[in-house]
Amino acid sequence: MPEKFTEEEGNEVNPPSSSVKKVMEERPSGLFGFLTAHPTPFLFILPIIFGVLTGLGWSKDSKVEDDVANIWIPTSGAFFKDKDYMTSIEGDEVGPSGVIAMAISREEGGNIFTEEGLNEITARMKEVEATEVSYNGHTYTMKDVCASSDAGERGTTYQYPCARLSPMDLFEETRWSFDESDRLTWYKDLMHPLLVRPRIPRFGILRNFCTSSGDNADDLPEALKFLKGSCDHDFMLRMSAEYAVANGKTADYASPLSLMSDIGNFEMNYPCKICIEEMYEGVMKQMTEGTQGMFKVLMFYLGNIAQDPTNPNQGEALQLLSQVQKALATVDRASIEEFWMYFVTRGLYAELGAESYVENYAAAMNPDSDQSFYKVCLAIYGGDTTKCPPPTVTLDEAKIALLRHADNPFSSINAGGNPFPFWDENAANMFFGDQPVGGSGIDMSGAPNPLNPAEMLNTPLQGTKYLDLEKFGTAEHTPFFGVGTFNPFDENDPFWPVLAKDPVYVWFMAGITEVSASCNNNDIGGTNTGNDELDQTTGFIAANLLSPKWCTQYNDPVGTDETRTKTHFAKMWFDLLIDSDPFLGISQGVDDPYSFTTGQGCDYDLTKSRDPYTGKSTSSILYNASRELYYIDEGEAIGALDRNLLFGDTEPPVDEYSFDNPLQRVGVIQNLHFFNIPSKMVDKVKNCNRPGGPIEDLSEEDAEEVLKQFKKKFEDTWSKDWDDETKGTVQFVGFVDDTGSEGTTQRALNDVTLSGGTLMAVSFVIIALFSFIFLFSFDAIESKVLVTMVGVCLVILCFFSALGTAIMAGIKLNICTSWTLPFIMVGIGVDDMYIVLLALKGNRSFERGDFIKTMNHVVVPVTMTSMVNFFMFSVMNISDIPGVYKTAQAAMISVAFLWSVIILCFPAYCYLDTKRQQAGRADVFFCIKKYKDGSDSKTNASSNDEGPVTGCLYNCFYKPLIIKEGCLRLVMHVWVLLTTLSLLGVSIYGATKGEVGLGLEDFFPSDNQAGEWARHRTEYLASWPINMNWGAVDYTDPNTQMKMISQFEKVIDTRHVSEVETKSLWIADFAVWTTRQCDANFQRRDPSQPECGMDLVYPGDNSTCEGTWMPNTLGLREKIVITEPCQPREGGVCRPTQQMHPFDMIILSQTVEGASEVTSWCPVVQGWSEKKLKFCIEKWRDFTGGAGSLQLVDDTATENPECKGDFFRDDEIVSPIPLSKGPSMFGIDLFTHEDTVDLIKETRALCDDDDEVHCWLSGIPYDYWEQYTTIYETLYMISGVAVAVGFVVASLFLFIKINSEPFHDHSVGKVFAGSLAGGFIIAIMCALSVITVIGLSSLAGVNLTAFSVMSYALSVGFAVEYSVHVTHRWLTAPLELKSAQERVEYSMSFLFLPTFMSFISSTIGVICLAFTKFEFNKTFFFKPLLIVMFVTYYFGVFSLPVLLSKLNFGFLKLGHRTSEVLSDDDVDEEVVKE
Repeated sequence: MPEKFTEEEGNEVNPPSSSVKKVMEERPSGLFGFLTAHPTPFLFILPIIFGVLTGLGWSKDSKVEDDVANIWIPTSGAFFKDKDYMTSIEGDEVGPSGVIAMAISREEGGNIFTEEGLNEITARMKEVEATEVSYNGHTYTMKDVCASSDAGERGTTYQYPCARLSPMDLFEETRWSFDESDRLTWYKDLMHPLLVRPRIPRFGILRNFCTSSGDNADDLPEALKFLKGSCDHDFMLRMSAEYAVANGKTADYASPLSLMSDIGNFEMNYPCKICIEEMYEGVMKQMTEGTQGMFKVLMFYLGNIAQDPTNPNQGEALQLLSQVQKALATVDRASIEEFWMYFVTRGLYAELGAESYVENYAAAMNPDSDQSFYKVCLAIYGGDTTKCPPPTVTLDEAKIALLRHADNPFSSINAGGNPFPFWDENAANMFFGDQPVGGSGIDMSGAPNPLNPAEMLNTPLQGTKYLDLEKFGTAEHTPFFGVGTFNPFDENDPFWPVLAKDPVYVWFMAGITEVSASCNNNDIGGTNTGNDELDQTTGFIAANLLSPKWCTQYNDPVGTDETRTKTHFAKMWFDLLIDSDPFLGISQGVDDPYSFTTGQGCDYDLTKSRDPYTGKSTSSILYNASRELYYIDEGEAIGALDRNLLFGDTEPPVDEYSFDNPLQRVGVIQNLHFFNIPSKMVDKVKNCNRPGGPIEDLSEEDAEEVLKQFKKKFEDTWSKDWDDETKGTVQFVGFVDDTGSEGTTQRALNDVTLSGGTLMAVSFVIIALFSFIFLFSFDAIESKVLVTMVGVCLVILCFFSALGTAIMAGIKLNICTSWTLPFIMVGIGVDDMYIVLLALKGNRSFERGDFIKTMNHVVVPVTMTSMVNFFMFSVMNISDIPGVYKTAQAAMISVAFLWSVIILCFPAYCYLDTKRQQAGRADVFFCIKKYKDGSDSKTNASSNDEGPVTGCLYNCFYKPLIIKEGCLRLVMHVWVLLTTLSLLGVSIYGATKGEVGLGLEDFFPSDNQAGEWARHRTEYLASWPINMNWGAVDYTDPNTQMKMISQFEKVIDTRHVSEVETKSLWIADFAVWTTRQCDANFQRRDPSQPECGMDLVYPGDNSTCEGTWMPNTLGLREKIVITEPCQPREGGVCRPTQQMHPFDMIILSQTVEGASEVTSWCPVVQGWSEKKLKFCIEKWRDFTGGAGSLQLVDDTATENPECKGDFFRDDEIVSPIPLSKGPSMFGIDLFTHEDTVDLIKETRALCDDDDEVHCWLSGIPYDYWEQYTTIYETLYMISGVAVAVGFVVASLFLFIKINSEPFHDHSVGKVFAGSLAGGFIIAIMCALSVITVIGLSSLAGVNLTAFSVMSYALSVGFAVEYSVHVTHRWLTAPLELKSAQERVEYSMSFLFLPTFMSFISSTIGVICLAFTKFEFNKTFFFKPLLIVMFVTYYFGVFSLPVLLSKLNFGFLKLGHRTSEVLSDDDVDEEVVKE
């Protein structure tokens, strides 16, 4: 800030005669007396100290604040308290780290969804996902770094692609992201366990029990009789095109295979689903118990034979008994479900494959075809049609043939085989047998009914009837074989086959029967007639048309026969059958979610692929991309993705396009990647599945460095050639956050914070040059260049030592510190130096006493200006923005250090310079002595210049315009008044039009790819991740649970929050899990262990984790159960009464008063203890994966025994729950800072401000835009306090200074009144300055931020310092000067030069900021500070003098009369004698 000096520094009035004695008694004592007597310590002590402090502080490694949170996020208020609480619970960083990779059309208004553009994006994605970093002998890949690379199942870490969200998932070509290991995991851990295994067994239940035509439709238990035929409608829709059309569907809707999807998609309260699930559970239980009982009873009877030495079948019985015992050991719930799945698959093969069989058979046997097998057969048998298969078959015959194929022995020639009954048993001779080729190897056709041989008993557990299992051990026990006549070895026993061929018995006995075989795709043989031409033809046809290629390299064994059980090969065959074209048409290790869709997502069909773009027209690509966008799981985990996150610059707009209104253009897309934080990475790389082996010695510090390097390399690779217009049609830019390790912002902060060195040095050189010009004199003795340069160096050293001290005190250098203080504080110090030098330059002599007197006068203004600066910076500590108050604290240290160097060190150098002058030595070249003993130098009054120190600028410019009487002065005064008022008016207008906020587009330099990313993000993809958080609320209270859901739903209903399913909120999902709407039992990890809450027993009181339903009193969302047309989202978790499970309604009607009047219900848990809640949540997490970011007890998860480093989700949770979180959410459409502030205000009103259940929003918008919610209040408060402080400091200074002057004769009251008036005048200047600076800055495009508020507050400091000196000299002008205008001349003739010098020196540093390449610095530092310099100077040097010239009041005249004083010669003569 500019430093001025008062009239005492050069006032040449003579002291009153009454003071001569007092002055003569004074001795050169005190500080400056001691300094002049002993200058050496003052010359070196402080510079040495400053040098040490500079070295210690600046040598610290962590001196730069590169965490933007520690610069920008407020550190007080309710939001800070909530964040602080959250940090105390979960630590500083919880991750994951986010990466945004954006692809943009290089052409304005262009389209990147062309084949060319998509190929460019695909190539770049491949390149970045192949990123590798080598560190300490290990190579780290994307799968090491990414937050999730598993399929959500145990033991699949590193065996699935890294999770990311990308619009490229629309296209089949993105399947490149799946490597072989990923495809195998998808097949083995997702497709078969989640799509095949749960659905096929339930299809059997649906068909047999839940349709009116089912074989077991009449076997429903009494409680479920009302569900008979409940699946008829859905079954017929899929089985009959005619029925589908009649019921408003298309003919294509009739797809039997789609029943597999339906079975999984039915609501749990849907009657068909209830029937399926209830009967499935009952049938599986019955079959498990029946199978075990059947084997046990069989063992009983076999044991009787084995123990009878007289029985001729004893040996056979012992052998069979051993086999049955082994088979019994394999029977459990899991093996029964497995059997049932394959048994149903056998039936499905016949039912779903019959039509295709008929068509293929007819084509193969077509007599009119040149390659007709029928012709071949007739040729073999000489035209005898009776020896050849018929040319056509019926549908029933086809089903029989397919079942025969399924029951046929497994073939190691061609595992898939062929169902046509043409071959002998070796599959080598067509038409010389009636067997199919290959099969499961287990005959599950059953046995004829002994009482009705025309009927086949092929229903499982017929053997229990043979044994009369139900009545075994009772007097009514009547097995088929009769009491005491059991003999399974009697070949003539017609009843034994009932058990021996029971599909269950056959299956489990095959499980302990070993065979040698392998999976192969060899060609099936043709004819072997000896007719080469005929045999070659049939061989070619058989090899190419009848030899399926089912086997893959992943089958076990493949190629070479090895010993396995018959069941092993049967399961292999059935699995290959399911994968084959008649069923799913999927290939293990080849297909993936892009080439095979499950039909779960809207507009996706089962067994189809995602749309390809290769070879497609642009319009076709855009049309196909107009669908809902899902992650690779088609929405199973997180539903449809919000397009606002990933698409931008589209036509039609993002929220409006659909198949009915398809895309015409896509200008911008972005991919979202997620990286682990270091602590998670350390754990992950220990996993046994890691390619290259586990890494056990990775520390968190090393992981942070790896992550840092990986982020940098990833970002550089993605953004390669971003500024080269010749490199393709797509521009790539990106952003990596700073979570876990340095990201884009941190790198930019490091670059920007310390990048001002060159400009800083330039400003220092210019300031030094300016000082040289103004203090140079052609009189080598009068010149003060050398001491000026010493002073500038001392100021610079002092400033850097102050920063070093701040660094050691924990105040790191931040962008605000490094781009404001060097360009302001050095100017402040130099201004103080001017005070000293100009005061000494105006001395009458070079004597010691005169030096001391001058320095005693200088102390007051220097101290006063330092105090003003100190208080102005201290006012900034009101702000809770770290970048502001830490900068202010560093500035306060700098002010103190600068005061010390100007008062305690620089005077010693000045005194030596004075001695130089006294000795007549030249400036700079002090070895040259121009005058002898200073004889021609100035002495006493003889050489004393009369009048003030003036210059050309004052005499030629300022005085004629402002001071000298005449028309020109009048015109100029009017001009000054008008410009002042105009500036005020324009500024008020500008302040009303100003905007708030600092965005990333303001921060990153324009020549950085992140700057381009930020610009496009703001314009097209303005979204940020956000979170909802709850603390230690009463989670056991159902009202709290419903309130949490209400808060969540209300927040996502606001206009700036993306849509998220209510079930994604952990408390909602958990509540559903505790009810009959839970679907976790659909696919169990362990079939014998139910996974829904109502099935799990809490050992504390033997109750279950069963929840209940409450009336929807809060208007919560209801689940969307209408599936036509397809709904991409489910809505809420509450349900209308008509969609409730009927069993629940029975209970609720008895337990809830007025239940019949309730129209909507919500799931809750009620009456639970904290311990029960803890137990049930842990089970929910273990079985379903859980959510909520609940706090876990360290080292309580079980390590996977099959994979070291892989852990189950069975951790203990911290209870009572101290903190929970909502799902991933995003603030969207945040195109302006006002939008973001609206987001904060709208969501906080629903969450943070809710006193009933406290929650809080967090995330980037809340962290970095929090200050803008109260930015105007902050501006008013800081500006108001700054003006008030300026008023107080100025008034005190004026009162103390005037009242302490020895030559005035005014009363204390008058001095006090005049000082208050002066302070008020100064306060007016301060207010004018701050208002004008705010308004002009707003018009100059400077948004209102904490940084700009700091600049606005500085304007008060500058205004005070200009105006206080002008006002003080004006108040204390000699009383002989009657008019106010004369007093103004008295003031400005003396102050114009030092104020101008101060203005120039301060402005020099600011102007240097204009040359930075960082637009952020220009906008938020250069512009407002430059405006501060000019506005405060203009008001202080022009507006204020004009105002003072009009104030001709007596109480403002506090000077003295010059007639009462003696010459200084009389005084100084006595002083000099000392």
